[in-house]
Amino acid sequence: MRLVQSFAMAGAGQTRAFKGSVAWLLVGLVVCVWLVASPLQAGAAEETPAADVPVPAVPVPDDPPAEPEPEWSYRFLVPATLLLGTAAVVGAIIMYFVRVTKNRYRVIR
Repeated sequence: MRLVQSFAMAGAGQTRAFKGSVAWLLVGLVVCVWLVASPLQAGAAEETPAADVPVPAVPVPDDPPAEPEPEWSYRFLVPATLLLGTAAVVGAIIMYFVRVTKNRYRVIR
């Protein structure tokens, strides 16, 4: 009888330990979600304009920056690699079915 009670007590201790670790995991997850949802405002002081800043005499339009030309490796190697990989997968599938159906039936003469 004592053996059964000791196993029951050990199981209860493990269950409490498991519940405690799950609780800490959930607390950590909630803290992480809160940190992601509310970003720190480090540059908030820099965004407010000062009251004594003079207005420029000639307004200069803010042109959007020119989009950089993609590198040659990105333009040519990535599509070529994707095309060759797709062709290899399709070719392997076709070869598999050709070999399987070829050896599936035998002609008896």
